Order: sequence, then structure tokens, then C-alpha cells
Amino acid sequence: MSITNPTRTFQAVVYLARAGSTFPEEELRACESYALAFNWNVSLIVVDDSIHTTAPERRPMLQAALHRIRTRDADAILVPARSAISPIVGEFDEFSRQVEKAGGFVQVATR
Repeated sequence: MSITNPTRTFQAVVYLARAGSTFPEEELRACESYALAFNWNVSLIVVDDSIHTTAPERRPMLQAALHRIRTRDADAILVPARSAISPIVGEFDEFSRQVEKAGGFVQVATR
């Protein structure tokens, strides 16, 4: 039996929440720096405009990030702060459980 790729680079989806019309450049840089420090590949960057209007389960962009975990195209969802998922602790925890159940995890890019 031949193994052509015994190791795979860790894949992360960066999930950013946009407030208003300004692109979250600083938050993106923080996530990219975190990924680089751990030698993670950023396979997708998601910028969501609907964070303040809907719960996590009703945000298509966040669900797309979760789908990447479910399909094993990504290993983690990297966020600049817990509030990118939800400022409500229970909502963040519930979403994190969904990600873990799918085989991944949510990581906050701490400096």
C-alpha cells in the first residue's frame, strides 16, 4: 500500500464579522498572523455582514464555514474574537458544540 500524502496541512476557515461598510482588515491580519504562527493554511476567508441581525444558526456565511468542517475541507474556524460568532455566551457555546460534533473546533486568534 502506497501513501502519497501521509500528512495534510491543517486547514482553517477565517470567519470575520463586518460592522458597517468597513472591511475588518485588522481582524483579518490578526487571524492570518495566528494561522501563520501555527503553520495553518487559511483555506477560506468568510466576511459576514449579518452578525448583528441574526443568530448563528441563521447566518448562511457562518453555516458555510461549518459546512467546510463537516465535509472535512477544514479543521477549524478561526475568529478574531468570540463575539464574531455571537456576543451571547450561550450562542457561542452552542455553535462551538456543533463545530466539535462535526469534527473541528472554533479558535479565537489571541495575540
